[in-house]
Amino acid sequence: MSSISGLSSDFGSQSLALAMTKRANDEQGQQALQLLEGAAQSVQQIKAAAPAPSSNGSLGANIDIKV
Repeated sequence: MSSISGLSSDFGSQSLALAMTKRANDEQGQQALQLLEGAAQSVQQIKAAAPAPSSNGSLGANIDIKV
């Protein structure tokens, strides 16, 4: 009977370790998603604050350089 209780406690500790690992992985995944969402929002804010592109298609086509 002692071998059965030994297996039972080993299984219990392994199950607990697995559950804790899964919880840690889930939390890391949530943190990664939050980081990505924050980066996406930052990009959107930068694009919104950027000046509108010029409608003049030849802007910068002629550059005078004197050497």
